[in-house]
Amino acid sequence: MKPIYILSLTALIFWGCSDNFTSETEIETKSQPLGKWNVEGVSQKGPFVTGSTVNVLELEGNSLIQTGKIFKSSIKSDKGDFSIEGNELASQYALLEVNGYYRNEITGKKSSGPLTLNAITDLSNREIVNVNLLTHLEYERVKKLVSEGKSVTDAKAQADREILTTMAMNESSDAFEDLDIFKSGEGNAKLLAISILLQGDEDVAGLTERLGKFAMELAENGSWNDQATRTAVADWACEMDQRNMYGTVKENILGWGFSDSLPDFEKNISMFWADNYGLGKCSNSNMGDTTQNMNPLSKRTGEQFVCNGVRWESTNKNSSNYKGVYGTLTDERDGHTYKTVQIGEQVWMAENLNYDYQTEITHSLCHENKQENCDAYGRLYPFAAAVDSAGLFGNGGLGCGGNGFVASPAANLTESSRGVCPEGWHLPSRGEWEQLIETVGGEDVAANALIAADDFSSDEYGFNSYSAGFYAYGSGFLDYVGSNSATYWTSTPYEMELAGGLFKTTRIEIEPDAVSFQIHDLGYSFAVRCVMD
Repeated sequence: MKPIYILSLTALIFWGCSDNFTSETEIETKSQPLGKWNVEGVSQKGPFVTGSTVNVLELEGNSLIQTGKIFKSSIKSDKGDFSIEGNELASQYALLEVNGYYRNEITGKKSSGPLTLNAITDLSNREIVNVNLLTHLEYERVKKLVSEGKSVTDAKAQADREILTTMAMNESSDAFEDLDIFKSGEGNAKLLAISILLQGDEDVAGLTERLGKFAMELAENGSWNDQATRTAVADWACEMDQRNMYGTVKENILGWGFSDSLPDFEKNISMFWADNYGLGKCSNSNMGDTTQNMNPLSKRTGEQFVCNGVRWESTNKNSSNYKGVYGTLTDERDGHTYKTVQIGEQVWMAENLNYDYQTEITHSLCHENKQENCDAYGRLYPFAAAVDSAGLFGNGGLGCGGNGFVASPAANLTESSRGVCPEGWHLPSRGEWEQLIETVGGEDVAANALIAADDFSSDEYGFNSYSAGFYAYGSGFLDYVGSNSATYWTSTPYEMELAGGLFKTTRIEIEPDAVSFQIHDLGYSFAVRCVMD
């Protein structure tokens, strides 16, 4: 009888537990009325600006359909922060809806029109909810999954995985409602990367349409299969990556003054476009591997890429469509050899100068302080280094450049003096740059004729200009700024009486679609191209 007694007791215990047992999913699907509640957070694309509206809309517990009950508030500051409270919700589920102008990470400016972003949340266990692009994309998919019988928790977890997967990013352990583009961490880096990718070169109307189509397609099948749009985003991202434009985006975001640092978003952007091109992963294990972009919708179809151990780089980088013969120049100071090219009556370096100028008051710099960037793009020079203010190689720029990074109150600069250039070469004047522009066909075609072929230009003269970024001096330190244009010092000063008594000089900027001369103070570090004496 003993075995029978034990079995009976076990059955009784099981029956007693199961009679009162309710699964976590079953508990969650029941509406839980709330009394007094409050919620706060930040709303970000970039941040929504002061005065943007914030609404909390009650949702029916089982269907997530809006009941019509609304609590209203607004963004308190340009950081995008809000706080709102209320009482007597029939369900713990609510939709947070933010509408207003936002700061654009790509331009750094306020959007030209308003944007609406949503976030679905459970107010019974949350007092902080951040509203962002990922919570917005999640919303329609969660509603669809709940309508198919999933719990809200499971629906949100599935939607989050699907969004990151379709953006070629690894799953994150962070809830989308916790993410903040100004904080460190993998989840925050993914949010910032996706915010940048989906913005791209679109205005607010284009972004709104892009988000709407993405959200609806995701809601239906859990992925984003619009290959034309995905490829357009990938082409934009690849160009941004290859031109090293991240510095500009960072400067824009940090310039808003809400944080001193940003999460490491760049690698997620690289993963997205590489996945779209079918390149696969790039790491130390396959460094040196080359492969081809086989996406037929891409404007870079057929382009070869090589893995540098971190990301894919175009093998066409700094290439040229020039059909002539390059000359060579060996700088006896360090043994470095450069390509040279004759254009009309002038002979120019076909690469940026890479001489490491070092004195007590000034020195040359690598892009982002990385030696490999000096090897790839040449060095950046404060004006004092560009004109050789220490007089190491001549007297034409002696004493110019102040303390090395900021403007000098007086200077006596000789046009077309040697400056930091190798012997037999010199820092070109504005007039010599103008002669080059005229030789290649004038300002209307000069950019296309001079920019390296990998930047979608002809470079038919072999000048091989490429975007390289620059440093800006401010608040006592240097900031690196990525750029899609190439900027070079000239040896032509600006008339001091027109500059308010401060010494300024002329620089030339070669952009993808234009060339221009601009007046500048000395608080910058730009590239140097030398021309033969």
